[in-house]
Amino acid sequence: MKLPSSVAGNLDSGTRHEWLEADGLGGFAMGTVAGPATRRYHALLCTATRPPTGRMVLINRLEEWIEGEALTTHAYVGAMYPDGVTRLAEFRLDPWPVWVYEVAGRVVERCVLMVEGRALCLVGWRLVAGTATTVWCKPLGSGRDYHALQRRNDTLNLSADVSPGRVRLSPYPGVPTVTLQFDPAAVFRPGPNWFCDFDYARERERGLEATEDLWTPGELGIPLVPGKTSWLVLSTEQGMVDAIDPDALAVAERARRAALAATEPDDFRAQLRLAADKFVVRRGSGRSIVAGYPWFTDWGRDAFISLGGLGPHDAALERDVLLSFAPHVQAGLVPNRFVDVGDAAEYNSVDAPLWFVLACCRYLRRSGDWATFETQLLPAVRQIFDAFLDDGTRYHIGVDDDGLLHAAEPGLQLTWMDAKVGDWVVTPRMGKPVEIQALWVAALEAVAVAVGAKDAAWAHELGERAAWARSSFTGAFWDEGRGWLNDVVDGPRRDGTLRPNQLYALGLGAPMIGPSEATRVLIVCERELVTPVGLRSRARGDGYRGRYDGDIGSRDGAYHEGTVWPYLLGIWADACMRVRGAVPTGILDGIRDHLQHRGVGQVAEIFDGDEPHWPRGCPAQAWSVAESLRIARGDVGV
Repeated sequence: MKLPSSVAGNLDSGTRHEWLEADGLGGFAMGTVAGPATRRYHALLCTATRPPTGRMVLINRLEEWIEGEALTTHAYVGAMYPDGVTRLAEFRLDPWPVWVYEVAGRVVERCVLMVEGRALCLVGWRLVAGTATTVWCKPLGSGRDYHALQRRNDTLNLSADVSPGRVRLSPYPGVPTVTLQFDPAAVFRPGPNWFCDFDYARERERGLEATEDLWTPGELGIPLVPGKTSWLVLSTEQGMVDAIDPDALAVAERARRAALAATEPDDFRAQLRLAADKFVVRRGSGRSIVAGYPWFTDWGRDAFISLGGLGPHDAALERDVLLSFAPHVQAGLVPNRFVDVGDAAEYNSVDAPLWFVLACCRYLRRSGDWATFETQLLPAVRQIFDAFLDDGTRYHIGVDDDGLLHAAEPGLQLTWMDAKVGDWVVTPRMGKPVEIQALWVAALEAVAVAVGAKDAAWAHELGERAAWARSSFTGAFWDEGRGWLNDVVDGPRRDGTLRPNQLYALGLGAPMIGPSEATRVLIVCERELVTPVGLRSRARGDGYRGRYDGDIGSRDGAYHEGTVWPYLLGIWADACMRVRGAVPTGILDGIRDHLQHRGVGQVAEIFDGDEPHWPRGCPAQAWSVAESLRIARGDVGV
């Protein structure tokens, strides 16, 4: 993809287009195509100290110039400086971010890439046209938790350990040492100093602290000669005695990405495949899936849903992710998320265990790997069912006397509609949420099929329980007057808010309501919820919030009250296939446009409910990408 200077070099549009590189360890590099950082998370080297968590921002950005003319532009409080953005002729993904500058009578390409499995970032400059010169740069760094901000202080170690071709920086005790590697012919001039009052516009829009100070150890002059890429390597890898060969790393990384893209038959699917690859990370000796960049870690629910789109080409990935979560099952619950700091996991989710069960059965169906399923996954599945079926488990999660699943804990959000501000649970759904019943029935039926004749008695019991829940469902949830399913049933209380959750009752398995009722649900959901980039989280009307903006209270208040979620295109496609036998033509047209333009090769977490549906939340979200890829492959309604 390419963005011309009219987009990339425009400070308004160019700072709202964000690029992403990831290292497969939880670390990342990220920024705007125009250059100025607009988030505290924008950095060249954000590394995971306990992969994939414990992220720290170490090198935020570079100040760069050639022959006294700037390549960079930074956002300071009240000013944009210097004027490098005026020399930006083009931005493209090829396959990593590349900027083309016309500077000092020369054409220079600049690239940034990360290498899978390595805690490093490569910054390269290539002289495309013009005579040999020198690119000068000042590394601007911090050494902080990636959620935090740094201000000028007297505790930071401003000194640098300098040797030929290397500079080592150790800003704070307990913070990883950063090694800068470069051509030994380059010149390093020590000059420790502070650059103060960087201003992060997106943070300010979010109602958060938005000002930061960064420090530099000095400036580095790297020779540029025609036809050769000159590299700066930023790394936290310890024991880096032998010099890294950045040319070899770049060649190998390009080949790796080309091989991934080649598994797909067209450019759109190839773009989605490359986007999806960035979410796969190591966790211990296994692998997991980061829910979104820049601020999410690995979440159970997100990971299991995302495997639907990531898994068909990689059974080993499915197995690794499931085995990373299986040992952590407690009281029938699966970690909702692994936290940034410490070893604890959060378990406040009723749907994550059910998505885990479905993902295990899907893995068995795709791979035929009964040995892994039986010995390592099935015990966790049994624990989940036993906990739900006996006397219930934490958070009052358990099966009622109608065979349906209830979950109710005041002050906690247990479903995917999980926004909470202080003690305010924005969308309390205590009782029996509609999608939880669909997940419960689908999980029972999937395991019954999986164990089959190998455990006929248990399979029969599971089938009976699924039939029992199905027989109770319509009477509890169908609202004939409205023509759709209630979102939550809690004793005599019925929440009739029109939400997309009811599509799970149509698409996860055989529809849980009759054909005429299912058709009516589809029609009303398509009329009120479907947009070009996903489904609204509730219909317009009383309580609807069409814009996701403002401070955290305003944003979380809109998160599930009208905000559009791209990943819900997946269950809509499933429902259409099961009810009508076909997926709507052009279902991914809006995602295709976003991916190739504003998304810069990624799909955002959410969009405004109101037109023009501006992207919001995380600029890159795993299940947004994975569900789009699943639809594009036609793997729906099965």
